Amino acid sequence: MMDSKIFEIIKDVVNSYLLELDQVVVIESEVIYGNNKIEYALSSDEYMASISILQNLTYDFFVLDIESETAIVSKTEQFKEIDELFCDLKVDIASFANFKK
Repeated sequence: MMDSKIFEIIKDVVNSYLLELDQVVVIESEVIYGNNKIEYALSSDEYMASISILQNLTYDFFVLDIESETAIVSKTEQFKEIDELFCDLKVDIASFANFKK
């Protein structure tokens, strides 16, 4: 069982990392569901991304082409360590920020 503050830490990491990127990625929504889950909806000019992280460090990342409604990326991973999650999260956000048609 993770500490309830972990979602605030995840929120800080995501927000800080998005500020570091040169690309325009907008947080459309950011919701923390108690001690259970944090979810993000991100957008760029042509794509939407969904990020969901559960308290057991299960991580879902999904990217959709807005125009064609085609799934570009869909992955689910479960991590043992929060640092592993942060590494994957940053790689995925950076990849999303650089998607081009």
